[in-house]
Amino acid sequence: MAKRFQLNPKPFSTDPPADPLKRVSLIPRSAEQKLTDNQGERRPVAAKTHEDKPFGEQSDGHNVAPPPKNVEASKVMMDHETEKKGSITPKTAHHPHSSEDILDANSRHSLVPRSLGDNSLGGRFGPGKKQAFHRNGRPMFSLSDDRVMADRVLKTHSPDMIFFDVRSLLSVVDDIFKSHVPSIDSSAPKPSLVFKDYADHVSFETFADLINQISCEIECKCLHGGESHGMKTTGLHLDSRNTTTFSVLGMVSKYRWDAKLVLILAALAVKYGVFLLLAETYATNQLTKSLALIKQLPSIFSRQNALHQRLDKTRALMQDMVDLTTTIIQIHQLPPHHITPAFTDHVPTAVYWIVRCVLICASHISGASGFKQDQIMSFMEVSEIHENSERLRKINAYLLEQLKKSHLTIEDGIMEEEYQELIQTFTTIIHIDVVPPLIRLLRPIDFLYHGDGASKRRVGINVLTQKHVLLLVSDLENIEKELYILESLYTEAWQQSFEILWVPVQDFWTEADDAKFESLHSNMKWYVLGEPRRLRRSAVRFMRQWWGFKNRPILIALDPKGQVMSTNAFPMVWIWQPFAHPFTTSRERDLWGEQEWNLEFLIDGTDPHSLNQLVEGKYICLYGGEDMQWIRNFTSLWRRVAKAANIQLEMVYVGKRNPKKGIEPIINTIREDNLSHSLPDLFQIWFFWTRIDSMWESKQRMLKAHGTKGFKEEEKDLVLQEIVALLGFGGEGDGWGLVSKTSDLMVRAKGNLFSNALAEYNEWEVNIPAHGFLKALNDHLLMRIPPHHCTRFMLPETAGIIPNEVECTECRRTMEKYFLYQCCLE
Repeated sequence: MAKRFQLNPKPFSTDPPADPLKRVSLIPRSAEQKLTDNQGERRPVAAKTHEDKPFGEQSDGHNVAPPPKNVEASKVMMDHETEKKGSITPKTAHHPHSSEDILDANSRHSLVPRSLGDNSLGGRFGPGKKQAFHRNGRPMFSLSDDRVMADRVLKTHSPDMIFFDVRSLLSVVDDIFKSHVPSIDSSAPKPSLVFKDYADHVSFETFADLINQISCEIECKCLHGGESHGMKTTGLHLDSRNTTTFSVLGMVSKYRWDAKLVLILAALAVKYGVFLLLAETYATNQLTKSLALIKQLPSIFSRQNALHQRLDKTRALMQDMVDLTTTIIQIHQLPPHHITPAFTDHVPTAVYWIVRCVLICASHISGASGFKQDQIMSFMEVSEIHENSERLRKINAYLLEQLKKSHLTIEDGIMEEEYQELIQTFTTIIHIDVVPPLIRLLRPIDFLYHGDGASKRRVGINVLTQKHVLLLVSDLENIEKELYILESLYTEAWQQSFEILWVPVQDFWTEADDAKFESLHSNMKWYVLGEPRRLRRSAVRFMRQWWGFKNRPILIALDPKGQVMSTNAFPMVWIWQPFAHPFTTSRERDLWGEQEWNLEFLIDGTDPHSLNQLVEGKYICLYGGEDMQWIRNFTSLWRRVAKAANIQLEMVYVGKRNPKKGIEPIINTIREDNLSHSLPDLFQIWFFWTRIDSMWESKQRMLKAHGTKGFKEEEKDLVLQEIVALLGFGGEGDGWGLVSKTSDLMVRAKGNLFSNALAEYNEWEVNIPAHGFLKALNDHLLMRIPPHHCTRFMLPETAGIIPNEVECTECRRTMEKYFLYQCCLE
């Protein structure tokens, strides 16, 4: 044990009083170094052996003269002079620098933490002080001192192929570190008692001897030391800790980094666990009392406050060691090519500091019996634990950040492979059944829900074998309208032709999403994917990028062999319903070839009332807009014209595209005032305009399939021109009208133009006998078209097909293209 000396003043020093924070140095010093009295300061002399400076000499601009040849004589003389004059290191030829210079030089070359330094990870991280973990883009624990230290650590590392379950052993160690003794931890929260039999843990009998040897090595070194930080403890001098650290590392040299740490922590756990067992059974077990008496523990257990503080601080450091060790275990579980220099350059440093912290904890446990009555931990002891705890946390934070990046890289690589596999599955691989590609797309989910209400049950994906399948892909926010219409169309005739499977897709799932999913699928008659939150990211990416799913729901048509017939069959379903089966491009072309453009086709499936009126031979006038005054005037004019022309007329209000709740008052007013008939609700209005959108999209798809470009080809397609005109009407709120009868001419015009034509009925009624009512009205409208007009035609970006050029339906000129960003909430 080091001898205390009375500190005497320096007779030759004129320096100002030293900063009180610098009174104690954490620089390593050997057992031979002497402490002298100097105004209450303790300063180490310069290192004199290779062991004191284990990582080699670095000048840093300070040239220290070599020692004289007669080392022993010099040593005797120095000791004599020290006792005589009380100075630490006089300025002689042997020591040309003052003690302050030697302190600075020694501090620069030290491996261990420099408590007062600002440029290393070992610096003081006191409360309220923020210190950057990186400097110039590099972690601060990668400075020169730590690189030298890491090189020496690497020299102790020669692993062979010895493997064992490090996680299981670490879990046992962690249980010991987290144990609480009621007699000591009276103020600590009482954890619930959970007894583990460790039946699922492998046997560690092979390593019992090694763990015992490490424990003995640590114990022996903890029992030999001196005074540290100005108090009597069994703690080690810092240079001794450094020596012991490499001694312990040498004992586990043949193991991997993670295995080294777990074995060393296990040795500490044995020491700590024995101490806690003595504390727990001291009051009830005579054998424990006898052992405690020999170990000088009775007085310890009577000073619970001081002991609790010491154990609490030690446990915190233990937990940081376990956390960093867990991170290193995770690093070793990475694929070999992902263990980059970001890990290999810093793991040796982390291992070194964990072993150093093991020695600190062992020192505090061994020194528990040596502190004085009611003496709490000194500032330097608390600071030492805090500094090392901060160091481990910062290293762990850095490694966890790199680990997270590696995991993301691995996940991205796996997702890319799965994504390419899905592309091949649905493009190049030939299947004999629809089930195998569905299993690849939906895995790991292997079951579906089927039936509605109480009859809903779980079934396997194999129930879809050899069937036409429509994959309904959507999110949870924009599906209500499609579900409403599909439920009305999903008849027995549909079920005989194909099956629908709903696949909900969300980038991120929350508990609210789960609840909404349960609510939506509870009444669905078709198949629903079970546990959609487990859908792989690669499958979501495939549906978004390859099949074009964005915000609007899409309907993927698969034939009984798993071949994709259409990446979105919704347009064909909305237009022709089950007649569109099997939803191929050739079938779409045939249907358009057979289809005539008339009012019956326009309102098919949206308004049964209007269809009945057509069958009865009545004229049908569809109109829309949001100007209630215009609506009243328009309906009144039509009633007068119908009476004067002696025709049967039925008027139907169809609202506008993308209907919002704002038009509900208009519908209510029309019904209450009996102005005309109207579509029953917002869903039917939405379906009416969605069918027209689908007609435009289907026509554009046909043009694209034929390789045509520009509006010159569209000029030949009169149906497409009428569709574009209606879409232009539906995007405006000023009002518009369209009138026809069965398969007769369809007459359309904007609101004011149409109203003026009706008001001028006397001017064109003379042409009715010769040309008919619709032809006479249309000719008058053509003569009244104003020279200036403004036609707008809006397409959603999610339509998937945006033509380069669109022809104006009024003047046949090319329309200008604009980008519109709209947010319309009601």
